[in-house]
Amino acid sequence: MLPFVISGLALGAVYALSGVGIVVLYRATGVLNLAYGAIGAIGALLSWQLLQDGWPVAPALIAAPLLSALLSGLYGGLISPLVAGRDPLVKAVCTLGFALVLLGLCYWTWSDDPRTLTLPTDTAGFDVGDSGVRVTLTQALALVLAVALTAGTAALLRWTGFGTAMRALADDREISALLGVRIRRVETVTWVAGGAVAGLTGLVLGSLTRLEAGTLTFLVIASLAAGVVGRFRSLPVTLAAGLAIGLAEAVGGAWEQTAPYRSVAPFAVAVAAILWLQRKGARARRGGTVEVRSAGTASTEPAERVRPLPPGDPRSVLRVVLGLVAGAGALAVLVPLAVDGYWVRVLTSAVIFVIPAAGIALLYARLGLVSLGQVALLGVGGWVALRLAFATGWPFPLVVLAAGAVTCLVGIVYGLPALRLSGVDLALVTLMAGGAFQVAFSATGFPDGGSGFLGRVAGSGMQQAMPRPSMAASDTGFFRLAVVCAVLALILVVLHQRGRPGRAWAAIRSGEAGALAVGVALTRYKVWAFALAAFVTGTAGALLAANTGRLDPISFRASDSVLLFAVVLVGGAYGLTGVVLSGVVGQVVPAALDAAGVNGNLMLVVFGAGTVHALVTAPRGIGGRLEDLRRPA
Repeated sequence: MLPFVISGLALGAVYALSGVGIVVLYRATGVLNLAYGAIGAIGALLSWQLLQDGWPVAPALIAAPLLSALLSGLYGGLISPLVAGRDPLVKAVCTLGFALVLLGLCYWTWSDDPRTLTLPTDTAGFDVGDSGVRVTLTQALALVLAVALTAGTAALLRWTGFGTAMRALADDREISALLGVRIRRVETVTWVAGGAVAGLTGLVLGSLTRLEAGTLTFLVIASLAAGVVGRFRSLPVTLAAGLAIGLAEAVGGAWEQTAPYRSVAPFAVAVAAILWLQRKGARARRGGTVEVRSAGTASTEPAERVRPLPPGDPRSVLRVVLGLVAGAGALAVLVPLAVDGYWVRVLTSAVIFVIPAAGIALLYARLGLVSLGQVALLGVGGWVALRLAFATGWPFPLVVLAAGAVTCLVGIVYGLPALRLSGVDLALVTLMAGGAFQVAFSATGFPDGGSGFLGRVAGSGMQQAMPRPSMAASDTGFFRLAVVCAVLALILVVLHQRGRPGRAWAAIRSGEAGALAVGVALTRYKVWAFALAAFVTGTAGALLAANTGRLDPISFRASDSVLLFAVVLVGGAYGLTGVVLSGVVGQVVPAALDAAGVNGNLMLVVFGAGTVHALVTAPRGIGGRLEDLRRPA
């Protein structure tokens, strides 16, 4: 057990180190930096490359915090001020876009292969008594750095003029400016210092775990969990929480039964902390929990920049439905005639992904809620469809509906926190729930024709593929079936948006107090929205399972949920044009780049930059711009 405790303390110290950096930045700027892990990852990869190129150890390692500090400072100086007056959710999602840009650059430059980063401190260390357990200097250094950073930052905030300015910003920016605090300078210095700590964290994490950009980028979730427990205010509590999370994760690996699920620890701790703090009503102005509600509106975009959907009169609804049916008919006939089999399969995936995009757009555009776990729900629908198809032999339409119904129940569980949460709080809960599902999918796998609850076949020789329905056995036939299912899902969403639920959602988005005043049942309609989004996403999961025959856990990572949300923002969440474009952009463009011999990871950079652009200047995305062109002047 002692080796697990030692490794857990070292890992927890790095979580705490990151958590303290995130908390300090949040207290000074009001920005929850979800790009923290990506900033550290790109710095650590640069140091690894320099070591491979034969650079001396000291300059190579110093390059990591320097590059990370530079990138963080550039974001804090150039991009962050553009959204400084916006809702905390917008500021957090903007950093997600920056994270995708950095992650794409990492993959583009170094690929996504895991690497080993060996620090000089890895080979030095000491034994613990007579137990034969060795503690490396890197492990000891991680703990020392975490404690030193926590104590040093607390002293800086309490005893220095710069710390006083940071605390003043945390209390009130406008009054601080009137008192002569140089806000931009304080914020820029904080961004730079936070980036340097992120680079140092990336080095240590790359040595203790593995050096892989995606892994390091989303290990920030564990650091966020530590910050949540500390209410994004208390540095000592954040330190203790980071150590506890690392211990729980490492000790969970000591038993065979719990080892596959040990990575759930950060997600469980963070979700429990957020819900508990909400229940107790522990909200300070920038403490309690992350999200700061405004008294006026729940919208995350300026009202004048977002047009509502047209009124829900029967004629407008009928026009939309007829347009969807006509467009679907044209696609079903023309696409198989115009492209070969490869592109038919690509377009099938694009059509399928239009469906979860519609669910994300429904929550974001109608209620101002961000769900970063939609790909996890896609996996739930696929898991249920595979299990039912192998075990029951039900007709395919019944399998699809059952997958949607089960996912709908999971979506209701997702939606329950929304009764008290919104903004960044809800985004964090759904992101961490998506991460927990990723761990579960990796541990259990997807059904492949075996017996038992999990439906797994021992070995690989007897694995089965989910059969397609007889009427859609060919790629062309299944493409047409996917188009029909996507149109039905979009019609279902449109009927809700243009009917009574849509009007209730619009009232809630405008302001919960006003919605209550006019008799809107907040609980019912919030859960309704999550249930509808989950249902259509579950049906898409069933289509995805039938399209490929098998599913792989690697396709349902938390990072994919973030990417899908980014694609929806770029395509446009406020209209059907943008939703359809989201599926096309997310699937067709990467395939086109691959066909042209261009590194597909470039799309991460494009989607990330597009997310930042959409949040700053074009909240209605590409689809909104196209809809504007069709309207008369």
